[in-house]
Amino acid sequence: MPLPTRTFCIFLTLLLGGALGVAAQAQNATGNGFQTAARGNWQEYAYTYTNAQNQPQRLSFRLNADDIALGSAEFRAWDDTAATAAAVQAVQARAKALETPTLKATVSPLRHGMSIRLTGTNLTAQSPQVKHLNEALHTTYTTSLQSYATRSYYRATLEGEHRAVIQPDHPAIARRYVAAMRPVAQAIQQQVPGASQSPRAFINAALTWLQSIPYDELENRYTSNGAGFQTPYGLINSNVGDCDTKATALAALIRAAYPSLPLAIVYVPNHAFLGVGLPQGPNDFALQTQHGTYVLADATGPGLAPLGYIDRKTQAKTGGRSTEVLPIP
Repeated sequence: MPLPTRTFCIFLTLLLGGALGVAAQAQNATGNGFQTAARGNWQEYAYTYTNAQNQPQRLSFRLNADDIALGSAEFRAWDDTAATAAAVQAVQARAKALETPTLKATVSPLRHGMSIRLTGTNLTAQSPQVKHLNEALHTTYTTSLQSYATRSYYRATLEGEHRAVIQPDHPAIARRYVAAMRPVAQAIQQQVPGASQSPRAFINAALTWLQSIPYDELENRYTSNGAGFQTPYGLINSNVGDCDTKATALAALIRAAYPSLPLAIVYVPNHAFLGVGLPQGPNDFALQTQHGTYVLADATGPGLAPLGYIDRKTQAKTGGRSTEVLPIP
């Protein structure tokens, strides 16, 4: 049957990843004292809080003011309209390059994807030319969407032919902020004896600081970027964060201090941890994965929990298909 006006539609639905919540911990922190001041080209930060032994702690450092401004703003809420427009534009250009005198493609944007109308002469839906063009345009759409997500520090995970789940790319952001968090890592090493030689001592000190930072779901545009996530510099500047924000900041801190230590972001339903490739101690909760063994660290707070401590309710969520482990290269 000739194909003069037959229409094939391609839809790709974009789903934002769900918000990650806080898990209960054993001993609650009381929050922190937070001060910041501008000094020339620098922004100075000072925190006061207590550790698990109820001992007062003070952490101070300074960061480049321009870097802080950029780092606080560079991660934004996912723009579905812009992502779809960029992908459709790429498909339209690809269609123009591939169409022939006997096969034309009209690509139109939809709210969550696109439609493709193929018009041909002496062709059917099963013709090799039609199948090839249809597949090429579909691939162009998904590739463009993933490229847009990467540039925006998101992951576009394809689930089936017509759906993509959009989530912050926590490993990429952690890598991006390793050098940026080095002054903070150095301050922690100076604060805690042994932190320069012991990864576990360093991580526990970093955890205490991060857990003392107030918890916030980061969905209110008056108090955050409204994206449900902040970069490590956004966390520092606003002095609020949620579980995946703090896990990412912890990863950047550890990588700045111990570059070769294996790390992974670990997701369970409604929560995120950092997995650390250290030998498992007798009291550590760890995951055995195809990438190796990771001792879990929960930086969320308000509980003051050391490396390897995960409450039993949250432990029950780990393992099986509901757990995702993303190593940080």
